[in-house]
Amino acid sequence: MTTNEIPLAQEIGRVPSMIVALDAEEERRFQTLEEEAVMVDIHQHPFVCPEDMGRLIELLRSNKYKWGYQAVKHGGWAAVTTSNAFRGFVNTHDMSYTRFEDLQTEVALMLSDLSQTDQAVLVTNADEIEAAKQQGVVGFLPTLEHLAIGSELEHIDMFYAMGVRLAGLTYNRKNFIGDGQNERNDGGLSEFGIEVVDRMNRLGMAIDVSHASFQTAMDAIHFSQVPISFSHNAAYTLRPTSRTRNDQELKACADKGGIIAITAVPNALSDDPEQDIDCVLDHYDYMVNLVGVDHVGIGTDTNIGDHVAFHRVMLGRDPSQLPAPYLNGLESPADGKNIIRGLIGRGYSDTDVKKLVGGNALEFFRRVMA
Repeated sequence: MTTNEIPLAQEIGRVPSMIVALDAEEERRFQTLEEEAVMVDIHQHPFVCPEDMGRLIELLRSNKYKWGYQAVKHGGWAAVTTSNAFRGFVNTHDMSYTRFEDLQTEVALMLSDLSQTDQAVLVTNADEIEAAKQQGVVGFLPTLEHLAIGSELEHIDMFYAMGVRLAGLTYNRKNFIGDGQNERNDGGLSEFGIEVVDRMNRLGMAIDVSHASFQTAMDAIHFSQVPISFSHNAAYTLRPTSRTRNDQELKACADKGGIIAITAVPNALSDDPEQDIDCVLDHYDYMVNLVGVDHVGIGTDTNIGDHVAFHRVMLGRDPSQLPAPYLNGLESPADGKNIIRGLIGRGYSDTDVKKLVGGNALEFFRRVMA
């Protein structure tokens, strides 16, 4: 598969990825749940990357993008978010400084591609997701890694008009809205950021604080009139890193009706040279025990391509910090059904599995989105 002669990553089976083993009774439960559950990933990058991640910027500059409908369908998803972000690399080395125009262009190109396929449809709320499930197509819910709006509040309205219904307030560094997780001094939301929260509430655009600093996240929880999300995080108690969240902010989010979705980024949850879905499932167990089964969901942060190479080439990560080449069993969107299988294996009831893999996300969307 090529775009402008740039070979693209294989959507299914790029690397050998395990299928979670179940006994006969568990397998029967899986078959039923596979049909009945409405699987929703609230932070996914279904963007098809090049085979050679060193050519990603070349691909981005070509404006010839492809979205992984085949992989998403294979993974069993009723709906996935688009987490638009990558085009920011065209004009900056740090996505914290993505230009509004670049992000707007990426969303527009995604919508154009979506309009030309019969494998997926645009969705903007919970009812449309459930309708897509019934129709046997995948729902694509436009979302943003973070709000690259500069200091223009009206840019939120423009993204909303394009179908965007969920967005992060910050990436890793400070912007006009507030501080990101990597800032040395944590000042929380700015006054402009409080206006942004209010505008998103009024429009019906869900707030995500996955990359926000502690105080920015706590401020957003406080000032928002509706629940908010940690769309792709994990527990600091289990994995103390700059990208995981502590119990105080997780509980505060859940106490106001929010949702915490578990990431599946390779090397984010383990230092083992061979990592599999168990390290992700550990965080489901922890989070359910911490905040209750009604406030936990899926936010894999997976893409289609070599995620570890993305971290090395595009984010400048030291190879020594990336011991595993991929996360076995949840390597890409195509492995989504393994989450159902894994939760069954961990002893969750059918009712709770349905909540965790999509039911909670739908309820969150109903409370937040117009």
